[in-house]
Amino acid sequence: MCLFLRNRCSHGHEGNVTAMHQLVLLRFWCKRCKSGVIHAAPQQLSSLPNVRAVLASELRMNGVQGVQEYEQVRAELLRVLNSRRKKQVPLQVYPANPHKPYCQQEASSSNSLVVGLCPKGECCDNEQDLEEENLILTTEEGEQGRVPLLIIRPKTSNKVTAPRPTVVCLHSTGVSKETMRPFMEAYASSGYVTVAIDARHHGDRGHAPHAYAEALVAAWETGEEMPFIFDTVWDIIKVMDYLTTRPDIDPAHIGMMGISLGGMNTWFAAAADPRIAVAVALIGVQSFGWAISKEQWHARVATIPYPFQAAAQDFGRETIDTEIVAAVWERIAPGIMDKFDSPHTIPAIAPRPLLIYNGKNDPRCPVGGLERVLNKTMEVYASMGVPHHFKFIAEEGIEHAITQTMVEEAMSWFNKFLYTGQNKLVY
Repeated sequence: MCLFLRNRCSHGHEGNVTAMHQLVLLRFWCKRCKSGVIHAAPQQLSSLPNVRAVLASELRMNGVQGVQEYEQVRAELLRVLNSRRKKQVPLQVYPANPHKPYCQQEASSSNSLVVGLCPKGECCDNEQDLEEENLILTTEEGEQGRVPLLIIRPKTSNKVTAPRPTVVCLHSTGVSKETMRPFMEAYASSGYVTVAIDARHHGDRGHAPHAYAEALVAAWETGEEMPFIFDTVWDIIKVMDYLTTRPDIDPAHIGMMGISLGGMNTWFAAAADPRIAVAVALIGVQSFGWAISKEQWHARVATIPYPFQAAAQDFGRETIDTEIVAAVWERIAPGIMDKFDSPHTIPAIAPRPLLIYNGKNDPRCPVGGLERVLNKTMEVYASMGVPHHFKFIAEEGIEHAITQTMVEEAMSWFNKFLYTGQNKLVY
């Protein structure tokens, strides 16, 4: 049931607050300003279809076109994310012992240089002013249903504190949540709660030297799991269920940033879950369909060659070709080349603030494949009256690497939209 309450926007105009019992979002929308304030209640994603309907209805009333298309994309994405799940169990969290997890490969984005790229904020002078928590979140049966969480936040003198804005930091391929520590400590020292998880078959969830590679091959052979992006995105949704219940986290101000694979996970998680209020995808956004049509898939495939090699063998071919690449993508991440490709899922993030930052010469995320994505996304944000909520940067001379400018832009984006002086997320 919906309750409509009178309220005023920051300019004094009267409007409606849409409040829905046991739902995730409360929205005040000013028809004259075409803006509003999103509030949140700590509820689970099972309530989201009704929330989406309310938001879509409000946007349509305010002249925003094309909303239904992206709501359908989100609903279909959620259906696919749930399609290969093991038996779900009650969401439970319990303490874990901190340790250095196994990394399956070195990641250029997590080397010692990046540590120096992350400036500390003014909230905390040093690491002694921060505190951390290691947890395990259970989401479904089996070893991969145990999601390791690392939480770093400003230290408090007591356990009762005002909820803080939060940034979830997602790592790249082959490493673990521990590689995000420089980013987490930088954000935490600026006043944020920060959270990192291990992606499927990574870190504490990947105990063998080739755990991720073996999972990708198994996904091709059996079709039972989706270890490339989609299973981790489902985990992120369950993590959001948990984070929105924590008293130290402001559920209306949870942002997400990721690097490479983490950037892809951020992109799809933000498309699937409207509770992610602000998103930053670094060197992760691309068009899988464009790469197939233009045969520009080689650099991306080279990062995870294992299922493609297995498929080539199954097809009786000596080398990997475009047909094999397309078959593997559809098997391990169904829809990623078409209905869930970036031209359809990136615009679905609107009107929430979104920063996409790529290297202009990145062969894994070719900028040439993003023209259609960018045009559609800018059009949608403009139609919602918030063109400044979307920003794309392609840094000159940079391939697949993190730079000082990327780190600074990400911090600035969150400070602008997630952690304002009044701690209000204004749409």
